[in-house]
Amino acid sequence: MSDPRQFFWRAMQRLNLVKPKKRQFQVFTDLFLARLRAAPAVRSSGASRGAVGVLVTPWQQTAVPFFSIECARKLAAEGLRVSLLWEPENIFGNAADAGEVAQIERVISALGAEFEIVRLPADPVMNGNDPAFLAELLFENAVQKMRGEAGAQEYLAAHPEMVEGMRSQVVRVRSFLRTRAFDWLLIPGGVWAISGVYAGVAAEIGVPFTTFDSGPGALLLGNDGATAHFPDVESLALELTARCRDDVKERERITHRAQEQMRIRMRGDDEFRLQPVATSAAAGHRWDIVVPLNLRWDSAAMCRKHLFANVRDWLTRLLAWVEATPGATVAIRQHPCEKLADYRGADDFSQLASRFPGLGERARFFAAHEDVNTYDLIAGAKVVLPFTSRVGIEAVMLGKPVLLCARCYYGDCGFAETPATVDEYFAQVGRAVGGHLPVPAEARLAAAVTYYLAETCLELKTAFTPAPTDFVKWVKQPAGEIWTTPENRDVLESLLTRVPLARIRHRRFAAALPAPAHAH
Repeated sequence: MSDPRQFFWRAMQRLNLVKPKKRQFQVFTDLFLARLRAAPAVRSSGASRGAVGVLVTPWQQTAVPFFSIECARKLAAEGLRVSLLWEPENIFGNAADAGEVAQIERVISALGAEFEIVRLPADPVMNGNDPAFLAELLFENAVQKMRGEAGAQEYLAAHPEMVEGMRSQVVRVRSFLRTRAFDWLLIPGGVWAISGVYAGVAAEIGVPFTTFDSGPGALLLGNDGATAHFPDVESLALELTARCRDDVKERERITHRAQEQMRIRMRGDDEFRLQPVATSAAAGHRWDIVVPLNLRWDSAAMCRKHLFANVRDWLTRLLAWVEATPGATVAIRQHPCEKLADYRGADDFSQLASRFPGLGERARFFAAHEDVNTYDLIAGAKVVLPFTSRVGIEAVMLGKPVLLCARCYYGDCGFAETPATVDEYFAQVGRAVGGHLPVPAEARLAAAVTYYLAETCLELKTAFTPAPTDFVKWVKQPAGEIWTTPENRDVLESLLTRVPLARIRHRRFAAALPAPAHAH
């Protein structure tokens, strides 16, 4: 809108000749307030099932705070003593602006008779040392802000108020959680902004917590870790792999499902269409080492560093190792989604190999836009080196050894190598390049089981999510109706019992998994 038109429009508003147009988040707030008025609180008459603190915080004008409150109301109806932990603080841009906070305040005010509303003191007493997790959390949130590691440290240096804001939040939350006896907490995300502070402090002092993450039409839950880090996978994968060793039918059904899902991704026919071309049966690319990069600023890759200072440090030292190893070759594959402008990161590793003149043609960076199928690269590789990419699971299923340098959710599931030091890491890379790191059948089974869980059981398809496109639908449903679908009953069971959602979903799917064709 041009400046003259803006002036004219605002003048008409001041004269009450037209009504101001509501912003979308105000519309969301009005819808949720109408829902609260239409559905008075229902309290359980039974014995209390424990105390839970539900974090309510702005989330970039999405319906995350309203989703948290909707869950809180259901938990209270089921007999839990629920407190709303209202956090209006804006750290690393979780609140789009003051208007978003003001709208959520309207909802909080309407809930004063229904819940204990906890507002932490604004001026904490700064004492003691910073927790071990804080430096990493600050850096990773800067990575998210900058969409990559490039410029992250400079951003923190230029914004000391962000550093001090997060540090003071840690002190406030730590002091509060040490004095309140919650059985568990419900936290959105678990790694970004204020949610990362609550998850970090809760883990530090031993308060159990459940996190949630979502996209349109999809919801995930995780216990005692950020949802995007899939904290519940390891124990279930190990248990299920052990069962599959003895139960031939279950093994066949699960491995068949895993292989089926992988073939879809290899063809590029999956939901996200990440592969620009289908995999080829013909022999093509031959690189000893294949490195499938993550989208670095995505929550799945945040706070996962282990052996190396950052991804650039890892790749730089890997290229130096390849340069010093006669005949060794390496291909680095940029995450395919970075071909889209909305997902493009700030890091540019395309010219990194040029710093090592001894590499010559032995190193190749495959950009996201190139018509190369990642699985064709894996087919010709001797070893795959992911950060936290799910491609690492697939590589083992395809018979390729995998070495991890990061804290990855499948690191201890029984199929990936997890060296303890940098020296051990490169020694293992050398063994793999020399053909001395075989992948036994047991590892391929463990990978298939883990992949089945990741592809089939972690993500729940439901319209009950904080995504705006879903919120505008469920906010108009009767309160009890949301929880009647099988999917949302699974969500409720997981919240009430803290049994991992993936375990509940596997229980639901296990009997219905089709047997391979040869089994008939």
